[in-house]
Amino acid sequence: MAGPGQIPGRYNLVIEGEHDEFDHQIPVDEFLQCLKDDDVPDEVSVVGLADAFDDGDLAKELAREMDRRANDLEYQNPTVQFVVDGSFHRQGKTYDLRDGDNLHSLQEVFGPQLERKGDGDWLVSPF
Repeated sequence: MAGPGQIPGRYNLVIEGEHDEFDHQIPVDEFLQCLKDDDVPDEVSVVGLADAFDDGDLAKELAREMDRRANDLEYQNPTVQFVVDGSFHRQGKTYDLRDGDNLHSLQEVFGPQLERKGDGDWLVSPF
């Protein structure tokens, strides 16, 4: 049975330290390369999402590649965690990532289907 923040076949967004994280941790740009190479690990924690938003182009490229690889990931069914340092805030029907004084729209990368799990410190999105 999957633990909190570790549902296979979904992007799991968790706040750092709130749930168990996988030992295999990679930065966003390395995860992007895994997507491009069709080589996403079975269990992986992706770190540095706020930095990808600060870069702007990296967040857009990540969103494009995640969308392009969605069908393959659904078939492969890995467990992908995005571990963030910050907090989640609901903004209408979407969620934002608060990183210090910055708010980043998670919909830009994960689309509109984010839903809250647990006590609000965990979000999931389909591939």
